[in-house]
Amino acid sequence: MAQTKKDIWASPATILSNFDVDADGMLNYMEFQTLCAHLFGTDEVKEHEWRVREIFELFDVDRDGTLNEQDLYRCYEWIHAMVYPVNVLLIVDVQNDFIDGTLALRKCGYGQDGVEVVEPINRLLKDGHWNKVIYSQDWHPEDHISFFDNLAMRELHPESKITKKMAKPFDTIVFLQPHITQILWPRHCVMNTWGADLHKDLLIVPSSELVRKGWHSDKDSYSAFGEKDTDGISELVKILSNIRCTHLYVCGIAYDVCVKETCLNGLRYGYRLAVVDDCCRGVKPDDIMISKNLITENGGLITSSDYVLSLVNENKQSLIMAHHAARSR
Repeated sequence: MAQTKKDIWASPATILSNFDVDADGMLNYMEFQTLCAHLFGTDEVKEHEWRVREIFELFDVDRDGTLNEQDLYRCYEWIHAMVYPVNVLLIVDVQNDFIDGTLALRKCGYGQDGVEVVEPINRLLKDGHWNKVIYSQDWHPEDHISFFDNLAMRELHPESKITKKMAKPFDTIVFLQPHITQILWPRHCVMNTWGADLHKDLLIVPSSELVRKGWHSDKDSYSAFGEKDTDGISELVKILSNIRCTHLYVCGIAYDVCVKETCLNGLRYGYRLAVVDDCCRGVKPDDIMISKNLITENGGLITSSDYVLSLVNENKQSLIMAHHAARSR
């Protein structure tokens, strides 16, 4: 019977039998490069050869120029997560207030419109083979610390360069207690109001999860990873750990605020992470570009919904995402 693609990656032994050309019981760099060409394609390996070299060196713990039995076992775990992925789509804050309400992107004056994410995200939901879909919601109490019109409720720290009299929406001030630096936003996404609801045209798929953030009065939380339980464990991390998530695809609003912070946290946790660029909108184009650079510098992939669908539906692999996973081991 012909060997299937997955048979090649079934165990460290089968990997060795397929790629150990000189039959010395180890993989040298050239053999590992051939292995990567099978995983990622020749063109991607040529384009990112430095990544392949670094991945090899990360697995070559004793620095002898070969991957021995122990090195191969670690390499096999890295490969297994690609061949048998658990793909999660995380949809960040596609809520009424960011689209048509008090903090609508189109009112910010920089040409961005939050409603434009709904249709491409729905396409991802309909056409993608997702193991799990997670929605996040900003979910603020009436007295939330980020609201400009709550400024009178708390004292400012003497180091705050902006006083209460000077302050206006979108200014950054420093509170005395709690001692934090805070951007002042218009009132938005108040829990149990229309503004906090997910947009009516956004598909909600069965068996999806919902993560709410920003529900502490004295704490803002831009990242979907931000809210933690009594043991200090992120609610989102618990969900992802329970399903053994390997690949996290992030989209939503706002690119340069909550999407950015969610991605940076996800990368710190070691997830293979991609941002679905055409399924995101933000506040300021300059800040969006800064956010993209931060995400890529920290190991994330910025890509299109078409490429994401090829990754999750056709089991294609991203060398950029895999490189980050190897670095995070």
